[in-house]
Amino acid sequence: MACCGKRLPKYRRDSRGWLEAAFSSASLPGILSNVANKVLLDGFLQMDDTWKKIVKIASVNNFQQHIRYRMNGAFKFEKVGQDGELKHGEIGEQQFSQQVATHGIMFALTRQMIIDDDLGAFADIPRAIGIGAADAISDAVWSCLLSNPIQKDGKAFFSKEHQNILTTAGIALDVNGLTEAELEFSKQERSTGRPLGIPAKILLVPSSLKVAAETLMKSLTVNETTKENQPKPVVNPYAGKYDVVSTPYLSSKAFQGYSAAAWYLLADPLRLAALEVAFLGGQDRPTVERADADFNILGIQFRGYIDFGVKEQDWRGALKIGV
Repeated sequence: MACCGKRLPKYRRDSRGWLEAAFSSASLPGILSNVANKVLLDGFLQMDDTWKKIVKIASVNNFQQHIRYRMNGAFKFEKVGQDGELKHGEIGEQQFSQQVATHGIMFALTRQMIIDDDLGAFADIPRAIGIGAADAISDAVWSCLLSNPIQKDGKAFFSKEHQNILTTAGIALDVNGLTEAELEFSKQERSTGRPLGIPAKILLVPSSLKVAAETLMKSLTVNETTKENQPKPVVNPYAGKYDVVSTPYLSSKAFQGYSAAAWYLLADPLRLAALEVAFLGGQDRPTVERADADFNILGIQFRGYIDFGVKEQDWRGALKIGV
């Protein structure tokens, strides 16, 4: 009634009056559309969005394939001779692709649903659509990471050739295991053969390793067994060093390549992105639109959609430990 600016009949007392308003040219359909958007967004924002912490979020302006270029040439300063001549830098590049697609679904609110459910269905359906939109993005991100896609060089994203996987038995998430992983991550190089120089920032773990990861990052001292003939550490060298990100998606059987034991080191996605999520026009939330139902149907139709794409980028920004 506040939105309409006029008094409406009580639904319980006069459902017919509400229906006449809903399926006429009055302003109520527009109000219902706004309410649907708010309810849909509520469901969308309530869902797990852990993926935002490990990806680079980008924007594209169309549905065409976009090529990302990362400069990897030699820009090291050289000593200037007595003649004052500056040497030319070498410019190289790496290419990574990205493309967005539309994901959506439609739903209808019929006259019978309104009467029987007292508008409860109207709130439930848009909220479910919002949840579905959030699930679509999460599924795409974690599926991309866990499926270990093949790259242009014919090698898997995580592979020995890319030097970004450790499958040695017995690498646990402890001081020794993290030390070995950190050393392996530091071996990544530029095309010139020089060290990449970008450290890991994120410790990504499944739910089963969340406590171990958080304990390792928060404890100032440690009390754990070590390899034979090595002293037991007292001071924790990794306290507060990495941002712990935990998600049940990594160990979910719904995804190919799932594991409850594997964990990851990732670079800051703003410096070196291993994964990228792009949205059309930067619109990172779903949209719901209303249309009149077909003439032979008493009801209102809604559709929800969002345009996004998920693609792996630079394998040097990620290290997988375990299988």
